[in-house]
Amino acid sequence: MPSLLRIAGLNTYYGPLQVLKGVSLHVDEGEIVTLLGANGAGKTTALNSICGLVPPRSGTIEYDGRDVTRARPESIVGRGLTQVPEGRQIFGELSVRDNLTMGAYLRLRRGEKREVAADMARMLEMFPILGERINKRAGTLSGGQQQMLAIGRALMSRPRMLLLDEPSMGLAPLIVKDILQAVAALRENDGTTVLLVEQNAAASLKIADRGYVIETGRIVLEGSSTELMRDREVRRAYLGKDYDEI
Repeated sequence: MPSLLRIAGLNTYYGPLQVLKGVSLHVDEGEIVTLLGANGAGKTTALNSICGLVPPRSGTIEYDGRDVTRARPESIVGRGLTQVPEGRQIFGELSVRDNLTMGAYLRLRRGEKREVAADMARMLEMFPILGERINKRAGTLSGGQQQMLAIGRALMSRPRMLLLDEPSMGLAPLIVKDILQAVAALRENDGTTVLLVEQNAAASLKIADRGYVIETGRIVLEGSSTELMRDREVRRAYLGKDYDEI
């Protein structure tokens, strides 16, 4: 199966501080791949580099067979690669409807009004609570509802690939389960490819096909979800259990 996303030798800096150090990974069409790591390991920087928000100083990013290393963020979204940012970053003063509409901004500029309306209905079917609060200010939603809105807003661009940054952050375990089940359903129902950054290693490995572990800006381990769940160091560092306890 061909790789939809492939990054090689990525070196990304914030000023003089190097955050990513030769990062290479790939995500094949239709896969869910998770990127695991502690706070400050470089997970969010990797996603921001892929999306053009923090361009790498060196290395290459290929999406759908094209070099997008220096592409602008709006160009990358237009090619079908969309990010759900850490902390959700919804527009709190706008309504739920307006937030969802913002996700389809580029499509509306292309005149896809009818298709956007159909996708709006689909988002409200996927996340019924958003339909109940469609005219409410997004800032009045609970954390879990805001995460659903952030995912729905991203899906309004009709992405071929979705980058998710810490979707479980600050959410109750039952809500986390619902959110990750929705992510898994995107692949099963629509064939959406997903790169998932998540500190909740156990939850993300349950829905992912493969994973990478990043430490201090370097990929130190990769493998199938089953292999990573069986790895002694992964269990100790990210699953909270000793190897012999499982």
